[in-house]
Amino acid sequence: MEYAIEIAGLWYKYPIGKDFILKGIDLQVKNGEFLGILGPTGSGKTTLCMCLNGLIPHYKRGELKGNIKIKGKDTLTQTVAELAGHVGVVFQDPETQLITSSVEDEVASSLTNRGLDRAKVREIVRETLGGLAIGHLKDRIPQTCSGGEKQKITIAATIALNPDIVVFDEATSDLDTDAVREVFSLAENLHRNGKTIVFVTHEMEHLVEYATRIIVLADGEIRLDGAPEAVLSEWRRLTELGLRLPQVSQLAVELRDRGWPLETIPLTIQQTKEQLTHLRETKRNELHR
Repeated sequence: MEYAIEIAGLWYKYPIGKDFILKGIDLQVKNGEFLGILGPTGSGKTTLCMCLNGLIPHYKRGELKGNIKIKGKDTLTQTVAELAGHVGVVFQDPETQLITSSVEDEVASSLTNRGLDRAKVREIVRETLGGLAIGHLKDRIPQTCSGGEKQKITIAATIALNPDIVVFDEATSDLDTDAVREVFSLAENLHRNGKTIVFVTHEMEHLVEYATRIIVLADGEIRLDGAPEAVLSEWRRLTELGLRLPQVSQLAVELRDRGWPLETIPLTIQQTKEQLTHLRETKRNELHR
């Protein structure tokens, strides 16, 4: 089987750091997975993302041990530009990725650098902006757009190259509630269209709705790995790591502590309603026996 991402025995330490930030990471991500990554601040999430697109070790040298393959290609032998055709990263602060004087040019720049003719570049830019519902921004100066719009622009510039893997590294951290929902929806749409998604976030409520798999990083190591339901069932460990459960899941935990016989920890409001309705009907049937 060809994996989208294969990581074996990955250790990494920054040039000025004394300790390793990543410690023996082993991770395989199948093509078409929606992988969510959770973890407390300083757990190594962003460092791991920079390993995926080659910024580590090509730009940030440090000390790296282990192997990283993207679509079967070793990141040590691929340039950052070559890896960009396979993996695109949307970072937390869009300001650091916006460098041109118009939204249209922002999306077109990476395509032009690939040597595509102008007609093809215009076609891709139009389709990409239209797909994200920001075609009306094409002549705007990126820096004058709202936070949510800026993040959409960076997403557009990232996916215009049609990478196989799209990584969102805390891409919703500075956005309002509506913009957060939109970015998750965009990620889900990319996933439905066959992209492999890696989504780093603290927004556990949204992540458990979309991810097909979640890993939890802490102190540079993978502590949990599994389906969202399986990871949330380890709510005590999550709490110990300083991670906040979705509100509906926290409610379920409290109800179970009070003796309510909930079968599983629900991930969504709908799942919570279904479980409570089932319990109510079961109780009613018992009373009428």
